Amino acid sequence: MSDASKRTKTLYIGAPACFKLELACQHLARAFGENCYIVGSVTERADWRDVDIVMILKDEDFQREFPDTNAQGTSWEFDPKWLIMTVAISDWLSAQTGLPVDFKFQPRTKANAAHKGRRYAVGLSFEKYTPEDASHE
Repeated sequence: MSDASKRTKTLYIGAPACFKLELACQHLARAFGENCYIVGSVTERADWRDVDIVMILKDEDFQREFPDTNAQGTSWEFDPKWLIMTVAISDWLSAQTGLPVDFKFQPRTKANAAHKGRRYAVGLSFEKYTPEDASHE
């Protein structure tokens, strides 16, 4: 098989763990009102070290959640509330999925400027469409 005909993988996580991650991130999305994104080496290669999950918040929401930080700088990485929530959610996601998860919150402007790599939404929810829904349109 030539390199050109090889299938390109989107993620290098096995299906059962990926499904568990999807379910766990649905809870986070409902709690914070934003989606999580899988980023980093797990999107690029099979020899990844950990699964990087980022919840990108609107700048104003980030500032509201972490009021003692500077959303445009990097001071949040030293903020006690940010650190506690980041570590706690990383550990919770790892326990839920069996994966070594590195979770973090980031403000949108800073995340978009600093990270140009692949980003895959995880934790999406879909509502079931019924014929009764059509009658309300």
